[in-house]
Amino acid sequence: MKKNMHIVLGAAVTAALVLASTPAFASPRSLPAGASLYAFSCDGSGEPAVGLVDVATGAVTEVVPEIRWQCFSSPAYNPVDNKIYVIDWTTADELAVFDTQAKTLTTIAPFDCNPYTLAIDASGNAWVWDNDTDELRPVSLTTAACGTGVGVVAGGDTFYGMAFAPNGTLYGANYTDGELGTISTVDGTFTQVGSSAMVSGDNAGLTFDSSGIAWVIDESNNAEIYSADITNYSGTDELSGQLTFNGVEYYSQAIGVGPSASLAETGIDSVALGVSGLAGLGALAVGAVMMVRRRAS
Repeated sequence: MKKNMHIVLGAAVTAALVLASTPAFASPRSLPAGASLYAFSCDGSGEPAVGLVDVATGAVTEVVPEIRWQCFSSPAYNPVDNKIYVIDWTTADELAVFDTQAKTLTTIAPFDCNPYTLAIDASGNAWVWDNDTDELRPVSLTTAACGTGVGVVAGGDTFYGMAFAPNGTLYGANYTDGELGTISTVDGTFTQVGSSAMVSGDNAGLTFDSSGIAWVIDESNNAEIYSADITNYSGTDELSGQLTFNGVEYYSQAIGVGPSASLAETGIDSVALGVSGLAGLGALAVGAVMMVRRRAS
């Protein structure tokens, strides 16, 4: 199931989540000018809901102030209105929208299906993968109403990432077996492309930048971010780094590329927060609450 809650007591858990340092990687792949990579949390330990990712290190900076304790899946950039839409799993299956310029995160409406993934094409047409029916379904970005499914996508498998490439092809990240592949918007057929993206098989979030490079998050391996040519992922993948916020692992299964936004107006001092943030974690010796999603057997 996607929202099993595992509560682990003891200060030892807090200590385990604190990383000794953020690793540096040689010549990490960069994003096109004017684009940024955003991560959306899915953790009960109070991480920022939306973070701007430094693709050179994996370090996350808070974007939307004072919104915590959230769980999101499959953000999708809409080029029609320059906003990022995302599935909010916090209390129900709801559609939300993130405005990168206003730095706001707003709930739109509850879905009338059970979506795990969301993708938006160049014309603003949106699609979801419905976990209840395994179907690819169109969805309204104004009402969150799900349309009639066009077909089953790899029946029995689970998807946490789905995105349109700049050439208009829809791709999905198959969490069940680690495959990346195309998804037909005509009949939902999933076709593997190349070899599996992750050794662990746990490729969750999937997004593309304007140059056609795919960015994938390996949520089981400490939320590591990879980028590659999706047609030859195993041969071209590059590790950007592990997602961290103030030196602590930032758990996410949802990443999306969108317009860059200045963080100057937020008034956030990431250096100052690094000290207080770690101290706050140490004070929470009662435990850490982690969100873990797995499909019911």
